[in-house]
Amino acid sequence: MRIMGVDPGGSGALSCIETSTMVVIDCIDMPVFLVQRGKSDKPRLNTAEVIDFICRNHPTECWFELVGGQEHDGPSRAFNFGRITGACEASIAAAKIPIRWVAPHVWKKALTIRGKDAARAEAVNFFPNSAELFKLKKNDGRAEATLIAVYGARQPRLANMRSVLD
Repeated sequence: MRIMGVDPGGSGALSCIETSTMVVIDCIDMPVFLVQRGKSDKPRLNTAEVIDFICRNHPTECWFELVGGQEHDGPSRAFNFGRITGACEASIAAAKIPIRWVAPHVWKKALTIRGKDAARAEAVNFFPNSAELFKLKKNDGRAEATLIAVYGARQPRLANMRSVLD
């Protein structure tokens, strides 16, 4: 079974693991590009790259981190985060990949992760042959997406993949 993990947002990532061998099949930073809007550039999701990632890896299900805006985010930043997250979710849903959502505190507690560096270290621990993916501080999104997939792999398979929002 191939499970996709998503750490949403512009600095997030997509990851796909094979559960039978517990290897990272593919892992990419969230594919975003900048669009000139007024006086500043605004990030947008490259949905074609998300679809390409799905077609390349054939995940059977997706685990998506359930997050919202942060207290320190201004309205524009929160809107951009929501736009990228929603476009990513819609791309996965359009590919008919069942999506399950998990709150950050839930998966992090289950895998005993405390912080971004801990996520990178734990991803290397789980997948030493893929350590190169997680070596830089900025690779925390890749590590978190991969660990979200690991969390999903440890959950019982459900006949009806429903959101925690249902």
